Amino acid sequence: MKKRFPSFLAGAAAALALTALATSALAASGQVQFNFAGVALDGEMKITAGSDITAPNGQQVPGSILYVDEAGGKTNYLPIRTISELLGVEVGYDSASRTVLLGEQTVPSAASAGSYWHKETDEDGITYASEDTGTDYTGAPGYALTNLPEGWGLESIRSHGGTNYWNGSSMISFSCAYPDGGGFGWSPGSGEIPCRTVTVNGHDAELYTYSSEYGDSCLLVWEDEAGVLFWFTGSDVDPDTLVEIASSVEPASETAPACEAGWLPDGYSWFETNASDGAVETTWIGEDRDSNITLTCSASPLLLPEGTGKTVRFGGVTAKFWEAEKPHEADEREPETVGGVTITSTSISGPRAADVATLAWADADTGLNFRLHGTVDQETLLRVAGSLRIK
Repeated sequence: MKKRFPSFLAGAAAALALTALATSALAASGQVQFNFAGVALDGEMKITAGSDITAPNGQQVPGSILYVDEAGGKTNYLPIRTISELLGVEVGYDSASRTVLLGEQTVPSAASAGSYWHKETDEDGITYASEDTGTDYTGAPGYALTNLPEGWGLESIRSHGGTNYWNGSSMISFSCAYPDGGGFGWSPGSGEIPCRTVTVNGHDAELYTYSSEYGDSCLLVWEDEAGVLFWFTGSDVDPDTLVEIASSVEPASETAPACEAGWLPDGYSWFETNASDGAVETTWIGEDRDSNITLTCSASPLLLPEGTGKTVRFGGVTAKFWEAEKPHEADEREPETVGGVTITSTSISGPRAADVATLAWADADTGLNFRLHGTVDQETLLRVAGSLRIK
C-alpha cells in the first residue's frame, strides 16, 4: 500500500546528514560557513543569502551551509526539508532504518514507520487499533503534559494507564501507547462527527468534535514516527484549548518516585500503585474495604479543592489542608459468591468526592507536588504524610 510520511525535521536536525556533520566531521578537514548563499527557484528568490530559515518548531536554523575543503573546493548544502518544499516533494524519516524518505513510499507491512495504527468509524464511534509488531515493549511510553494552563490540575491516574485533568466542570483525559495489538475507542453519541486536521508538535493530528444536549466533547489523536499513538479526549473543553494543552506533551524526564507509608491507621493495607505520564498514585484501603487514603505525586499541578485551605505543618513541611464537605458513610454492599468464589467489591474515593479530606504540599528541591486525600481526618492525614518515604 502507499503511505505519505509526515515531515519530521525540526531545529538543527532539519539538515539531516547534510548538515549534521557541518561543525564536526566536515570541520575536521575543511571550513564551514552558514548562510553564505541564497536560493532562487525559477527566477524567484526563495532563501536570501545571510538569512536563517524557520523550522517547524519555531527555531531559526541555517538556510544554507558552505563547505570549503582543503583544496579550496566549495560545496553548498541545503536542509533536506528546504529542498523538498521547494520541489514539492514529500519528506519523511524511518527511525528504525535511519533513512530519509522522499516522495511517496511503498510500505510493505505495519512494521514500517507511520503505519502502525488503523482507524475505523461506524455508528458506534471511532476506533484506532494497532497491529502487533512483535516488539516486546517493557512499559508504556513516557510522556507528560508540561504546560497546563492556570486552573487545570491532575485529578487521577487510571489503573489501565493514562491521566485525567480537570478545571471546574471541564475534563481532559490523556493516554499514549505503543503499537502492541491494542486499541482505543471513542463513542460520544450517534450521528455525524465532524473532523479537521490540525498540527501538533509537527505532526498531523485529527481533531473530532461532537455536540449534544448532554454537552460538548472532542477527541484529538495522532501517531508519531515511532508508532506511539497520542490520544486526548475532552468534555466541555474548547477544542482549541485541547490542542494547546496537547501541544505541551513531551517525553517525561523521569517518573515521580513511588512512596510507602511508615504508618497507617489500624487495619489499612496497600491496595494498588499506578504510574503514568511521569506521575505516581498509591492507594491504601481499610480493613472494611470502604475507607481509603490515596497519595498522588507529580511534577504537574494537582487538582485541589476550592478555596485556599488551612495552613498546617508536619515534619518541617508546610502544607494546606481542606476538610471534607460531608462525613464519610460506609458502603453497605455485601460480598457476592459467584461459582463458589466470594467477590468483595470496594469503592475508592477520588479527590473530587465530597467525603474526602485533602492535604497538599510541594517539595521545593525536586519540584514535585504531593496530594493526600482520603476518608479520614486531618490528624490521620498529617501522620501518614509524616511517615512517607521513597521506596
